Amino acid sequence: MSGADFVATGGCLCGAVRFGLTGKLAPVGFCHCSKCRRVSGTGSNAVLNVRRDRFAWLSGEDNLKRYALPSGWSTVFCADCGCPAPQPTPDGGRMFVPAGALDGDPALDIAGHIHLGSKPAWVAICDDAPRFEEGAA
Repeated sequence: MSGADFVATGGCLCGAVRFGLTGKLAPVGFCHCSKCRRVSGTGSNAVLNVRRDRFAWLSGEDNLKRYALPSGWSTVFCADCGCPAPQPTPDGGRMFVPAGALDGDPALDIAGHIHLGSKPAWVAICDDAPRFEEGAA
């Protein structure tokens, strides 16, 4: 893939990790579970669920660190600045891409909100996207 093929690019705060996306951008989903809130430092974790063939590492893949819990839940981040980074889904066919790591302000649709049973009271949801107490059905 050449740089001209990308509809969006993104990366970490220090610039060591860079990636590009092709095709129509996936909608952003918000997870409100306690693990995602901790790893994002906010009230939810906003990610795009991107087909693997529409994702490319541009630089810094060797600069990634992974932290995994015994349950299998994991997070990937830049070893230098700690920013969340894209990571493969458990089956490897897709990538979870942190929406906040995208450059600029791409127009993103909202897929929905999951794990609302864990959402803190101080988080307000101001859209009409689908909502699920646990994971999406």
